[in-house]
Amino acid sequence: MTVCVRTSARVLVPAESVLLNHLFTAAGIEQLQTRHALSPWAESAYAELVAKVADPAFPCTFGTVALRKGDLLTAFVETQDPAALRQGLYERFAEYTARMGTLDPVAASLHPLAIFLPPPQGVRTIAEYFAFGWSLLQWLHEHDPAPWPERIPRDSDDPAWSYCFGGVPLFVNFKTPAHRLRRSRRMASAYLLLVQTRDGFDVVAGDTPQGRRARSLIREKLAAYDPVPPYPELAHFGTTTNREWKQYFVPDDNRPAAGHCPFKNCK
Repeated sequence: MTVCVRTSARVLVPAESVLLNHLFTAAGIEQLQTRHALSPWAESAYAELVAKVADPAFPCTFGTVALRKGDLLTAFVETQDPAALRQGLYERFAEYTARMGTLDPVAASLHPLAIFLPPPQGVRTIAEYFAFGWSLLQWLHEHDPAPWPERIPRDSDDPAWSYCFGGVPLFVNFKTPAHRLRRSRRMASAYLLLVQTRDGFDVVAGDTPQGRRARSLIREKLAAYDPVPPYPELAHFGTTTNREWKQYFVPDDNRPAAGHCPFKNCK
């Protein structure tokens, strides 16, 4: 039996978090820049992501389209204090899932959220970033007041499993300064969590002629963008060989990042 331990911390329920307004559109970032309200680190990290995603060679066409249309949301949690970092991440996840819950699944999936964290002190290697990122997702899960959605398997070894927060299935893409060869997963100035709602994926990139074309284009661009072959664990959601957690954090080479998913479902 899995045992999950809740650490004591002040957390906000999603209804309160919606009022925090920590998520910014491109226009909101411009206003912050005009007021000189962004730190040099936040300015640099945001500029790096924009340059990366705006590059026509960038593999994720959905991210490029979201940036061009102004649908990309951005948030910063600029602290090295562990408790403040977890609390800030909680607030942004809560606000994002509350907002996306008001949209239809396709529209929600087209509004990704980029959460910038400073490179954590003492975290250097791919393995350390892997462990740190999953520890954050685990803490968020343990403090999430929403029940786990009944339609989503609780076992991460199930092909239909997805991480959930606020009752919303999510896909989380980690990018780190430790990545060198896999350019698509590298951020030099930040530890980046790129979050999208899961439900609309099977409409825009599912097992349909349009979805297969979209996935094929992304894989072709990925093969050209990274100097290493695409990660062999990249698969289509719900198929028997798919393990969604393996795609959240992709290592710098094609060796498995871990033998099992570190996530433990407490609900």
